[in-house]
Amino acid sequence: MNAVPMDADYTPRYIRLARLLRGRIEDGTYPLGSLLPSATRLAELHTVSKSTARHALEVLVKSGYARHIESKPHQVIWRQADTTKSPDSAV
Repeated sequence: MNAVPMDADYTPRYIRLARLLRGRIEDGTYPLGSLLPSATRLAELHTVSKSTARHALEVLVKSGYARHIESKPHQVIWRQADTTKSPDSAV
């Protein structure tokens, strides 16, 4: 199991889990368009409650990293910025 580690500053578990998932999205573990594990699966994997896992997924939605469509898994919508383009180039 990958229990969410305890922070010295007592950051809530849902925030720590959201940060962990955000890091995995940013490093490509969960690439653009991929589906995130369900709240039930996240709870099992990270030794947190389903409520905590749902809260973490909500944070990802609110911060623009994932989207949720009713009765579907959360999908990654975050795309890493292309640093090879110049600021003046068209998107």
